[in-house]
Amino acid sequence: MIFFYLLTGVVCVTYIVLIVSYLIGWIRTLAFVKSNTPSQTNVSIIIPARNEEENISKCIDSIISQRYPASLFEIIVVNDHSIDGTAAIVKSLNIPGLKLINLQESEIGKKSALAAGIKSANGSLIITTDADCGRNADWLATIVSFYEKKTPKMIVAPVLLKNETSFMQIIQSQEMTVLTACSAASLYYNSPLLCSGANLIYEKEAFLAVNGFENNEKISTGDDIFLMLKFKKKFPGEIKFLKSVEAAVTTNAEERSSSALNQRKRWASKTFSYGFSNITVIAVIIFLMNFLVLMSGIVSVINIKFVFALMTSFSCKCIVDFMLLHSASSFFKKRANPVAFFLASAIYPVYVSAIGLVAPFTKYSWKGRKL
Repeated sequence: MIFFYLLTGVVCVTYIVLIVSYLIGWIRTLAFVKSNTPSQTNVSIIIPARNEEENISKCIDSIISQRYPASLFEIIVVNDHSIDGTAAIVKSLNIPGLKLINLQESEIGKKSALAAGIKSANGSLIITTDADCGRNADWLATIVSFYEKKTPKMIVAPVLLKNETSFMQIIQSQEMTVLTACSAASLYYNSPLLCSGANLIYEKEAFLAVNGFENNEKISTGDDIFLMLKFKKKFPGEIKFLKSVEAAVTTNAEERSSSALNQRKRWASKTFSYGFSNITVIAVIIFLMNFLVLMSGIVSVINIKFVFALMTSFSCKCIVDFMLLHSASSFFKKRANPVAFFLASAIYPVYVSAIGLVAPFTKYSWKGRKL
Protein backbone atom coordinates (compact mmCIF):
# COMPACT_ATOMS: atom_id res chain seq x y z
CA MET A 1 0.00 0.00 0.00
CA ILE A 2 2.88 2.37 0.80
CA PHE A 3 4.33 1.78 -2.66
CA PHE A 4 0.97 2.51 -4.31
CA TYR A 5 0.59 5.79 -2.41
CA LEU A 6 4.17 6.73 -3.25
CA LEU A 7 3.49 6.02 -6.92
CA THR A 8 0.31 8.10 -6.69
CA GLY A 9 2.28 11.04 -5.32
CA VAL A 10 4.99 10.87 -7.97
CA VAL A 11 2.57 10.57 -10.89
CA CYS A 12 0.25 13.31 -9.57
CA VAL A 13 3.07 15.79 -8.99
CA THR A 14 4.54 15.07 -12.44
CA TYR A 15 1.16 15.52 -14.10
CA ILE A 16 0.39 18.73 -12.22
CA VAL A 17 3.75 20.23 -13.17
CA LEU A 18 3.15 19.29 -16.81
CA ILE A 19 -0.36 20.74 -17.10
CA VAL A 20 0.41 23.88 -15.08
CA SER A 21 3.45 24.52 -17.29
CA TYR A 22 1.20 24.18 -20.33
CA LEU A 23 -1.33 26.55 -18.77
CA ILE A 24 1.46 29.10 -18.24
CA GLY A 25 2.74 28.59 -21.79
CA TRP A 26 -0.77 29.01 -23.21
CA ILE A 27 -1.41 32.22 -21.26
CA ARG A 28 1.98 33.68 -22.20
CA THR A 29 1.46 32.95 -25.88
CA LEU A 30 0.35 36.33 -27.17
CA ALA A 31 -2.84 36.60 -29.19
CA PHE A 32 -2.26 37.86 -32.72
CA VAL A 33 -4.21 40.60 -34.46
CA LYS A 34 -3.68 40.95 -38.20
CA SER A 35 -2.33 44.21 -39.56
CA ASN A 36 -3.94 46.28 -42.31
CA THR A 37 -0.77 46.30 -44.42
CA PRO A 38 -1.44 44.93 -47.94
CA SER A 39 -0.14 41.36 -48.28
CA GLN A 40 2.42 40.28 -50.85
CA THR A 41 2.56 36.49 -50.35
CA ASN A 42 1.37 34.01 -52.96
CA VAL A 43 -0.43 31.13 -51.28
CA SER A 44 -1.38 27.61 -52.35
CA ILE A 45 -4.21 26.06 -50.32
CA ILE A 46 -4.14 22.28 -50.62
CA ILE A 47 -7.16 20.13 -49.81
CA PRO A 48 -6.62 16.34 -49.86
CA ALA A 49 -10.05 14.84 -50.44
CA ARG A 50 -11.43 11.32 -50.35
CA ASN A 51 -15.20 10.77 -50.56
CA GLU A 52 -16.02 14.35 -49.59
CA GLU A 53 -18.97 15.09 -51.87
CA GLU A 54 -21.01 16.34 -48.90
CA ASN A 55 -18.36 18.84 -47.81
CA ILE A 56 -16.17 19.92 -50.70
CA SER A 57 -18.42 22.66 -52.14
CA LYS A 58 -18.89 24.35 -48.75
CA CYS A 59 -15.17 24.12 -48.10
CA ILE A 60 -14.28 25.78 -51.40
CA ASP A 61 -16.98 28.42 -50.93
CA SER A 62 -15.51 29.40 -47.56
CA ILE A 63 -12.10 29.82 -49.19
CA ILE A 64 -13.13 31.85 -52.22
CA SER A 65 -15.06 34.12 -49.84
CA GLN A 66 -11.85 35.13 -48.07
CA ARG A 67 -11.00 38.81 -47.67
CA TYR A 68 -7.69 38.30 -49.44
CA PRO A 69 -6.71 39.22 -53.03
CA ALA A 70 -7.88 36.42 -55.33
CA SER A 71 -4.80 36.93 -57.48
CA LEU A 72 -2.56 35.90 -54.57
CA PHE A 73 -3.95 32.44 -53.83
CA GLU A 74 -4.89 29.22 -55.54
CA ILE A 75 -6.89 26.20 -54.35
CA ILE A 76 -5.63 22.72 -55.15
CA VAL A 77 -8.00 19.83 -54.49
CA VAL A 78 -6.24 16.46 -54.65
CA ASN A 79 -8.66 13.60 -55.23
CA ASP A 80 -7.48 10.51 -53.34
CA HIS A 81 -9.35 7.85 -55.34
CA SER A 82 -12.81 8.96 -54.23
CA ILE A 83 -15.62 6.58 -55.11
CA ASP A 84 -18.32 9.25 -54.80
CA GLY A 85 -18.93 12.51 -56.66
CA THR A 86 -16.09 14.54 -55.12
CA ALA A 87 -14.07 14.92 -58.34
CA ALA A 88 -17.14 15.64 -60.46
CA ILE A 89 -18.26 18.42 -58.11
CA VAL A 90 -14.85 20.11 -58.20
CA LYS A 91 -14.74 19.81 -62.00
CA SER A 92 -18.13 21.47 -62.28
CA LEU A 93 -17.03 24.56 -60.36
CA ASN A 94 -15.94 27.34 -62.69
CA ILE A 95 -13.64 29.14 -60.28
CA PRO A 96 -10.39 30.88 -61.32
CA GLY A 97 -7.41 29.53 -59.44
CA LEU A 98 -9.06 26.19 -58.62
CA LYS A 99 -7.16 23.04 -59.65
CA LEU A 100 -8.14 19.39 -59.44
CA ILE A 101 -5.46 16.71 -59.28
CA ASN A 102 -6.34 13.00 -59.42
CA LEU A 103 -3.82 10.68 -57.79
CA GLN A 104 -2.30 7.93 -59.89
CA GLU A 105 -3.04 4.29 -59.08
CA SER A 106 0.34 3.94 -57.38
CA GLU A 107 -0.34 7.00 -55.18
CA ILE A 108 -2.53 6.34 -52.16
CA GLY A 109 -3.23 8.21 -48.96
CA LYS A 110 -3.04 11.69 -47.52
CA LYS A 111 0.74 12.03 -47.72
CA SER A 112 0.68 11.20 -51.42
CA ALA A 113 -2.14 13.68 -51.92
CA LEU A 114 -0.29 16.45 -50.13
CA ALA A 115 2.96 15.72 -51.96
CA ALA A 116 1.18 15.85 -55.33
CA GLY A 117 -0.52 19.11 -54.40
CA ILE A 118 2.70 20.74 -53.21
CA LYS A 119 4.54 19.61 -56.33
CA SER A 120 2.09 21.52 -58.53
CA ALA A 121 1.75 24.51 -56.18
CA ASN A 122 2.71 27.94 -57.47
CA GLY A 123 2.57 29.65 -54.09
CA SER A 124 5.60 30.15 -51.86
CA LEU A 125 3.42 29.52 -48.79
CA ILE A 126 1.54 26.23 -48.46
CA ILE A 127 -1.63 25.93 -46.38
CA THR A 128 -3.09 22.47 -45.88
CA THR A 129 -6.65 22.03 -44.74
CA ASP A 130 -9.39 19.40 -44.78
CA ALA A 131 -12.51 19.25 -46.89
CA ASP A 132 -14.81 19.00 -43.88
CA CYS A 133 -13.54 22.27 -42.34
CA GLY A 134 -15.07 25.72 -42.34
CA ARG A 135 -13.40 29.06 -41.73
CA ASN A 136 -14.31 32.73 -41.34
CA ALA A 137 -13.60 35.36 -43.98
CA ASP A 138 -10.40 36.64 -42.32
CA TRP A 139 -8.77 33.21 -41.98
CA LEU A 140 -6.36 33.56 -44.90
CA ALA A 141 -5.54 37.24 -44.31
CA THR A 142 -4.75 36.53 -40.64
CA ILE A 143 -2.44 33.63 -41.50
CA VAL A 144 -0.54 35.62 -44.12
CA SER A 145 -0.29 38.67 -41.86
CA PHE A 146 1.23 36.50 -39.13
CA TYR A 147 3.62 34.89 -41.60
CA GLU A 148 4.80 38.20 -43.02
CA LYS A 149 5.36 39.63 -39.54
CA LYS A 150 7.03 36.61 -37.87
CA THR A 151 8.50 34.85 -40.96
CA PRO A 152 8.52 31.32 -39.44
CA LYS A 153 9.14 28.22 -41.52
CA MET A 154 5.99 26.56 -40.17
CA ILE A 155 2.82 27.87 -38.53
CA VAL A 156 0.50 25.74 -36.41
CA ALA A 157 -3.03 27.19 -36.35
CA PRO A 158 -6.10 26.24 -34.26
CA VAL A 159 -8.59 23.51 -35.11
CA LEU A 160 -11.85 23.57 -33.13
CA LEU A 161 -15.08 21.58 -33.10
CA LYS A 162 -18.53 23.08 -33.62
CA ASN A 163 -22.23 22.16 -33.47
CA GLU A 164 -21.81 20.12 -30.29
CA THR A 165 -25.23 18.86 -29.21
CA SER A 166 -24.75 15.45 -27.61
CA PHE A 167 -22.72 14.69 -24.50
CA MET A 168 -20.20 12.76 -26.57
CA GLN A 169 -19.72 15.70 -28.94
CA ILE A 170 -19.21 18.09 -26.02
CA ILE A 171 -16.50 15.78 -24.67
CA GLN A 172 -14.77 15.74 -28.06
CA SER A 173 -14.96 19.51 -28.29
CA GLN A 174 -13.48 20.02 -24.84
CA GLU A 175 -10.70 17.57 -25.65
CA MET A 176 -9.87 19.38 -28.91
CA THR A 177 -9.83 22.75 -27.17
CA VAL A 178 -7.36 21.47 -24.57
CA LEU A 179 -5.18 19.86 -27.24
CA THR A 180 -5.06 23.17 -29.11
CA ALA A 181 -3.92 24.95 -25.94
CA CYS A 182 -1.27 22.28 -25.36
CA SER A 183 -0.04 22.72 -28.93
CA ALA A 184 0.36 26.46 -28.37
CA ALA A 185 2.08 26.00 -25.01
CA SER A 186 4.54 23.44 -26.34
CA LEU A 187 5.60 25.85 -29.08
CA TYR A 188 5.99 28.61 -26.51
CA TYR A 189 8.69 26.38 -24.99
CA ASN A 190 10.09 25.55 -28.46
CA SER A 191 9.23 21.91 -27.88
CA PRO A 192 6.47 21.17 -30.44
CA LEU A 193 3.97 18.55 -29.38
CA LEU A 194 0.91 18.67 -31.60
CA CYS A 195 -0.36 20.06 -34.86
CA SER A 196 -3.13 19.27 -37.30
CA GLY A 197 -2.97 19.02 -41.05
CA ALA A 198 -6.44 20.58 -41.07
CA ASN A 199 -4.79 23.96 -40.45
CA LEU A 200 -1.06 23.74 -41.04
CA ILE A 201 1.09 26.30 -42.87
CA TYR A 202 4.66 26.10 -44.12
CA GLU A 203 6.99 27.45 -46.78
CA LYS A 204 7.23 25.34 -49.92
CA GLU A 205 11.01 25.72 -49.96
CA ALA A 206 11.23 24.54 -46.36
CA PHE A 207 9.08 21.50 -47.18
CA LEU A 208 11.46 20.59 -49.99
CA ALA A 209 14.48 21.25 -47.76
CA VAL A 210 13.32 18.58 -45.26
CA ASN A 211 12.52 16.20 -48.15
CA GLY A 212 8.81 16.27 -47.44
CA PHE A 213 7.40 13.03 -46.11
CA GLU A 214 10.48 10.99 -47.00
CA ASN A 215 11.35 8.22 -44.48
CA ASN A 216 7.84 7.93 -43.04
CA GLU A 217 5.79 7.21 -46.16
CA LYS A 218 4.99 3.69 -44.94
CA ILE A 219 3.32 5.01 -41.77
CA SER A 220 -0.27 5.63 -42.81
CA THR A 221 -0.86 8.55 -40.44
CA GLY A 222 1.29 11.39 -39.17
CA ASP A 223 1.37 13.59 -42.26
CA ASP A 224 1.32 16.55 -39.87
CA ILE A 225 3.33 15.67 -36.74
CA PHE A 226 6.12 13.75 -38.51
CA LEU A 227 6.56 16.75 -40.80
CA MET A 228 6.58 19.10 -37.81
CA LEU A 229 9.35 17.07 -36.18
CA LYS A 230 11.42 17.25 -39.36
CA PHE A 231 10.97 21.04 -39.39
CA LYS A 232 11.98 21.16 -35.71
CA LYS A 233 15.21 19.34 -36.50
CA LYS A 234 16.04 21.34 -39.62
CA PHE A 235 14.77 24.74 -38.47
CA PRO A 236 14.92 24.88 -34.64
CA GLY A 237 12.82 27.68 -33.20
CA GLU A 238 11.16 28.36 -36.56
CA ILE A 239 7.76 26.80 -35.78
CA LYS A 240 5.19 29.22 -34.35
CA PHE A 241 1.64 28.91 -33.04
CA LEU A 242 -0.90 31.38 -34.39
CA LYS A 243 -3.11 32.24 -31.41
CA SER A 244 -6.11 33.78 -33.10
CA VAL A 245 -9.83 33.05 -33.27
CA GLU A 246 -9.88 34.37 -36.84
CA ALA A 247 -7.18 31.90 -37.92
CA ALA A 248 -9.05 28.85 -36.61
CA VAL A 249 -10.81 26.28 -38.75
CA THR A 250 -13.84 24.43 -37.45
CA THR A 251 -15.22 20.99 -38.10
CA ASN A 252 -18.05 18.90 -36.71
CA ALA A 253 -17.52 16.46 -33.88
CA GLU A 254 -18.07 12.79 -34.67
CA GLU A 255 -21.72 11.80 -34.22
CA ARG A 256 -21.12 8.14 -33.38
CA SER A 257 -19.02 6.86 -30.50
CA SER A 258 -17.50 4.19 -32.77
CA SER A 259 -16.29 6.88 -35.19
CA ALA A 260 -14.85 8.97 -32.36
CA LEU A 261 -13.02 5.98 -30.90
CA ASN A 262 -11.70 4.98 -34.32
CA GLN A 263 -10.39 8.51 -34.82
CA ARG A 264 -8.61 8.45 -31.44
CA LYS A 265 -7.10 5.05 -32.23
CA ARG A 266 -5.74 6.56 -35.44
CA TRP A 267 -4.21 9.45 -33.50
CA ALA A 268 -2.69 7.21 -30.83
CA SER A 269 -1.43 4.52 -33.20
CA LYS A 270 1.64 6.52 -34.20
CA THR A 271 2.82 7.47 -30.67
CA PHE A 272 5.72 5.04 -30.53
CA SER A 273 6.70 5.82 -34.12
CA TYR A 274 8.14 9.11 -32.85
CA GLY A 275 10.92 7.26 -31.05
CA PHE A 276 12.19 8.63 -27.75
CA SER A 277 10.98 12.22 -27.91
CA ASN A 278 9.15 14.76 -25.79
CA ILE A 279 5.93 13.64 -27.51
CA THR A 280 6.36 10.05 -26.33
CA VAL A 281 7.34 11.12 -22.80
CA ILE A 282 4.30 13.39 -22.45
CA ALA A 283 2.00 10.73 -23.89
CA VAL A 284 3.30 8.27 -21.28
CA ILE A 285 2.77 10.79 -18.44
CA ILE A 286 -0.83 11.42 -19.54
CA PHE A 287 -1.46 7.71 -19.91
CA LEU A 288 0.01 6.94 -16.46
CA MET A 289 -2.13 9.62 -14.81
CA ASN A 290 -5.32 8.27 -16.32
CA PHE A 291 -4.32 4.66 -15.69
CA LEU A 292 -3.54 5.55 -12.06
CA VAL A 293 -7.05 7.00 -11.58
CA LEU A 294 -8.55 3.88 -13.12
CA MET A 295 -6.49 1.49 -10.99
CA SER A 296 -7.17 3.55 -7.86
CA GLY A 297 -10.88 3.15 -8.49
CA ILE A 298 -10.55 -0.60 -8.97
CA VAL A 299 -8.42 -1.24 -5.88
CA SER A 300 -10.64 1.07 -3.80
CA VAL A 301 -13.54 -1.29 -4.45
CA ILE A 302 -11.40 -4.16 -3.19
CA ASN A 303 -9.89 -2.31 -0.21
CA ILE A 304 -11.35 0.94 1.17
CA LYS A 305 -7.89 1.98 2.36
CA PHE A 306 -7.01 2.93 -1.21
CA VAL A 307 -9.90 5.40 -1.57
CA PHE A 308 -7.67 8.32 -0.57
CA ALA A 309 -5.41 7.54 -3.53
CA LEU A 310 -8.47 7.68 -5.80
CA MET A 311 -9.67 10.99 -4.33
CA THR A 312 -6.19 12.52 -4.55
CA SER A 313 -5.44 11.49 -8.14
CA PHE A 314 -8.91 12.28 -9.45
CA SER A 315 -9.07 15.68 -7.72
CA CYS A 316 -5.59 16.74 -8.86
CA LYS A 317 -6.33 15.77 -12.43
CA CYS A 318 -9.72 17.50 -12.50
CA ILE A 319 -8.45 20.77 -11.04
CA VAL A 320 -5.51 21.33 -13.41
CA ASP A 321 -7.37 19.99 -16.44
CA PHE A 322 -10.30 22.34 -15.88
CA MET A 323 -7.99 25.31 -15.37
CA LEU A 324 -6.48 24.72 -18.81
CA LEU A 325 -9.85 23.99 -20.43
CA HIS A 326 -11.44 27.13 -18.94
CA SER A 327 -8.60 29.38 -20.10
CA ALA A 328 -8.58 28.02 -23.66
CA SER A 329 -12.38 27.96 -23.93
CA SER A 330 -12.61 31.57 -22.80
CA PHE A 331 -10.17 32.67 -25.48
CA PHE A 332 -11.97 30.80 -28.26
CA LYS A 333 -15.38 31.98 -26.99
CA LYS A 334 -16.50 28.46 -26.18
CA ARG A 335 -18.28 27.38 -23.02
CA ALA A 336 -16.40 25.09 -20.64
CA ASN A 337 -19.36 23.03 -19.45
CA PRO A 338 -18.41 22.02 -15.86
CA VAL A 339 -21.03 19.25 -15.60
CA ALA A 340 -19.95 17.65 -18.87
CA PHE A 341 -16.33 18.11 -17.83
CA PHE A 342 -16.85 16.31 -14.50
CA LEU A 343 -18.72 13.42 -16.11
CA ALA A 344 -16.10 13.20 -18.84
CA SER A 345 -13.35 13.17 -16.22
CA ALA A 346 -14.93 10.08 -14.68
CA ILE A 347 -15.04 8.33 -18.06
CA TYR A 348 -11.74 9.58 -19.45
CA PRO A 349 -9.40 7.31 -17.45
CA VAL A 350 -11.13 4.23 -18.88
CA TYR A 351 -11.12 5.68 -22.39
CA VAL A 352 -7.47 6.81 -22.35
CA SER A 353 -6.26 3.59 -20.75
CA ALA A 354 -8.09 1.45 -23.30
CA ILE A 355 -6.95 3.53 -26.28
CA GLY A 356 -3.37 3.69 -24.99
CA LEU A 357 -3.13 -0.06 -24.50
CA VAL A 358 -4.93 -1.13 -27.67
CA ALA A 359 -4.19 1.50 -30.36
CA PRO A 360 -0.53 0.65 -31.10
CA PHE A 361 -1.44 -2.98 -31.84
CA THR A 362 -4.72 -2.75 -33.74
CA LYS A 363 -5.97 -1.73 -37.15
CA TYR A 364 -8.45 1.04 -37.79
CA SER A 365 -10.58 2.36 -40.64
CA TRP A 366 -10.32 5.72 -42.35
CA LYS A 367 -12.39 6.87 -45.33
CA GLY A 368 -13.33 3.28 -46.11
CA ARG A 369 -9.74 1.98 -45.88
CA LYS A 370 -8.40 -0.52 -43.36
CA LEU A 371 -5.11 0.77 -41.99
